[in-house]
Amino acid sequence: MRCIVCQKLSFDVICKSCQSKLLKPTITTRYENDLNIISFFGYHNIESLLLTKHTPLGYRVYKLFGRLIFRPFLQKFVEELDSIYIIPIDDRVTNGYSHTALLAHYSKSTKIIPLYNSLRALNPVKYAGKSKEFRLNNPREFIYTGKRDIQVILIDDIVTTSLTLQEAKNTLISKGVDVIFALTIADAKL
Repeated sequence: MRCIVCQKLSFDVICKSCQSKLLKPTITTRYENDLNIISFFGYHNIESLLLTKHTPLGYRVYKLFGRLIFRPFLQKFVEELDSIYIIPIDDRVTNGYSHTALLAHYSKSTKIIPLYNSLRALNPVKYAGKSKEFRLNNPREFIYTGKRDIQVILIDDIVTTSLTLQEAKNTLISKGVDVIFALTIADAKL
């Protein structure tokens, strides 16, 4: 196959050379209403990669993000802990896979435990390109069916207004779950 960035032959969707140039994370933290949101990239720096999420190519791109970016970060975080749960935001399958479930799956280890299908949105509204007002008027209406009395990290691909992450956090708190922070690939404000 060919690297989607430089078109050179590669065993991976993005060759090692382009990975070292393009996928160098710059970790940023955004604090929104008592929620720390950690992101690795500015949205505009990797927009073309993020937009693959609803295509067959996106499966390979998001798998790479999970393996190369999320997993090393989470492994360092849990070094001193027994284990931690991660919850992908609304990991409903569309176009053959769930991008948030992929991020969680390729982040897992013996200490990093994904809780799949536990946080679902009843309202499947699409927020891409919508205003904050639209998002406020059309909440996701999350339900949580997972374990209680645990600590978790929320997993999502992009943070824009942070309303989805905040709504997810509030749903989890109401069910006795402590949200440590949220982890995203990209921050749309950067």
